[in-house]
Amino acid sequence: MKIGFYGGSFDPPHRGHIALARLAMERLALERVLFAPVGVQPLKRDHPQASFDDRVAMTRLAITGQPCLELSLVDAPRSDGRPNYTIDTLRALRAQLAHGDRIFCLMGADSFLSIGQWHQAADLLVSCEFVVASRPGFDLGRLAAALPSAVSVGACDAPPGCLALSLHGPDRRASHLYLLPDLDEIASATGIRAALQQGGDPETILDPAVAAYIRDHALYREERRG
Repeated sequence: MKIGFYGGSFDPPHRGHIALARLAMERLALERVLFAPVGVQPLKRDHPQASFDDRVAMTRLAITGQPCLELSLVDAPRSDGRPNYTIDTLRALRAQLAHGDRIFCLMGADSFLSIGQWHQAADLLVSCEFVVASRPGFDLGRLAAALPSAVSVGACDAPPGCLALSLHGPDRRASHLYLLPDLDEIASATGIRAALQQGGDPETILDPAVAAYIRDHALYREERRG
């Protein structure tokens, strides 16, 4: 099977996340997309404002009724307290899948631009396929420039609606980087939290069930955070 892995804080999950997953499924014929809230992101100085359990609950609500979108706890907080490194998470996920299943790691373009700082970035980039979504007009060259020096790039064929690069690691392993250049619905979780803290209710970008959960649990309010 072709399986999408979509990790992130999901603090909170919003319609932009769903749109990215749906676009990746359409363009790359993915059969499932696993939404995996992360326990501790190594590169983010600030901890998520909602707890892991709350983010899991909101993610479950956000994907309810969405065919082939599933919740995964593979990136839950580690028992040893270490950060959740994506390369370790993908190894754990691969151990759960059938032999021959292909993993496609989904993310937004802004997140991918920091890929050179990720733990074991060169090994990570050739451990699975990568799918990066952006607004129209994003330059594929910016993604290539963000790659660590140990990874070389080449041209390759791409499915309709995608741009693509072949990636080659120092150990001769290879993968692909696919750019989805026309994701229209992109939202900022940071902006959503700011609106909620000011008393706003951005239901146009949040699933109604997620918005209700946030209200019922008083998430993202200044007094709760304090």
